[in-house]
Amino acid sequence: MADAILQGEKITRVFQQGKAETKVLDGIDIKIFEKDFTVIMGPSGAGKSTLLYSLSGMDQISGGRVLYRDQEISGLSENRIARLRAEEFGFVFQQTHLVSNLTLLENVLVAGYVSKKDSAEKVKERAANLLR
Repeated sequence: MADAILQGEKITRVFQQGKAETKVLDGIDIKIFEKDFTVIMGPSGAGKSTLLYSLSGMDQISGGRVLYRDQEISGLSENRIARLRAEEFGFVFQQTHLVSNLTLLENVLVAGYVSKKDSAEKVKERAANLLR
């Protein structure tokens, strides 16, 4: 079997407010494989978004580890994890996180320009294909 592209091992996430602790994730193991369609389902408040934020490095985990292409990413510096997200990850949020004075195409283009991996022409072509 192929290696997981993204993997969480014993992920825990605890939120602290004063002396009160709320454990949202409690030892979660997950493997996501390239080209698979993976669904995370559960009732509101079950920790789905917290898990996704934890896997992407947008949220610090309290315990366990996250690996992307067999490299541990939990604990990377903010700059390194931000670069990884910009260059390797894609997100579709529940709520619309679009810049209101840009068109849909322009909103998609921004992410491509930020990564600086491809020429402007290549970014425009890719964005148009994604929206199609």
